[in-house]
Order: sequence, then C-alpha cells, then structure tokens
Amino acid sequence: MSSAIVPNDARAWRPQTFGRRSARQISDPIIEPLWSGDRAMAHVRRGRAELFDELGESFIAGLVAELIDAIGVATRAQSVVLDGYLTSQATQDASSISFGLEAPSSGEMATQLLIGQRRRLASDNAVVPFVPNTPLAFVAVDVLAVDDQPLLEIPLLERKRLLESVLDETELVRRSAYVRPPVDPWLSTWRALGFGALAYKASNSRYRPGESSDDWATALIPAR
Repeated sequence: MSSAIVPNDARAWRPQTFGRRSARQISDPIIEPLWSGDRAMAHVRRGRAELFDELGESFIAGLVAELIDAIGVATRAQSVVLDGYLTSQATQDASSISFGLEAPSSGEMATQLLIGQRRRLASDNAVVPFVPNTPLAFVAVDVLAVDDQPLLEIPLLERKRLLESVLDETELVRRSAYVRPPVDPWLSTWRALGFGALAYKASNSRYRPGESSDDWATALIPAR
C-alpha cells in the first residue's frame, strides 16, 4: 500500500497502529505521552484542511469547524498529511501549553509543561480531570506527506523534525512532545498532567498506513 499510495485518497491514509511487542523490545525508541481522544488524519491543501477518522471517514465538519480552520492556518506547506489526535486533553487548564517538538532538558521540560497552569496540583500523583465542553485540539504526532511527496520511508525521527517545520502551534493545534531515554525525569510531570500511558516508537521506524507495527508499543505510566 505504501509504495502506491495516492496523496488525495483519504482512505489510503489510515493510521498505523501499535503492534504486539512490549515497550522494552522497541529499539532506540522515541517516547511520547499517549493522548486520550480520537485518532485523526488531517489533510491540508492550500490552507484548507479536512479531518478523517481511523476508517477514512470524514469527521462532521460542523462539530470541528473551528479546529479545521485552525489546522489550515497553522500549516506552512502547500499540502500535508498529518497523523494525530482530536483531544480536549491539550486545552484543559493544566495542559494548555505549547509542548514543542525539540525535547529540552528535564528541568526546562517541567517548566514548559506547567506554563499557564492556573491551579496547583495536589501532588505528583494528581490526575487532571477531563472537563466537559472543553474545546478540542488537534495534536499532531507525525507528518506523512509534504507537498504531495510521501514521507513513509523516511525514519520517524526525521519525520518528527520535519513536522516542526511544516506546522505552527496555536491554541487548537499542537505538536506532541517526545523524548529519548531515559524517560524517568518526565514521568511525574506527564502523570500530573493526566497522562496514563506512553507510546514507544523506534526512531528509525517507517510508516505503513492501515497496518500495525511491531516498532510501536504502548506502556502504562507506573503509579508513584
């Protein structure tokens, strides 16, 4: 599928899913928080975006109209295909911040993640509640094509860097944070922001739309 994929065929760009390996078996991983919400593929062409679900069906435009407009404005390239999540997790008080793409030091990461927080968390074990009617954001985790050129054979780490160059961050459009091992310095912060699991993805992994990949795995964030 990947070699014959058609840029304008939304159904061909179904998201790659996690395989059966454990996180410990992932070679040279990139580690990122696992977002809660609906997996979504964003297709943008000349500033106009469309959002599709895991089956390639279009999300109801009226329900995500503001978000669709925001994705189009945030995109710098003529066309892109993005893998991400529709989630209210990124617009709640404790996580309404810019996650950025390049991973800072652990101290900088903690400071960055907590900018804009308007209340103190009771402890590192506190979980940010999901607030009804909180606006949805699109959190991009991968870029699969730029200007009609598929990037499926490019290693994940390079795609992550390309993502930063083609997508600006706004209130409703984010790029997911990622780090390299060791992940321990980030666990308490991500736990406090409401994340319950992590995604481990091999930094050299390719992308196979609609398939599961043993180069990707999930793991629960251990309780303190």
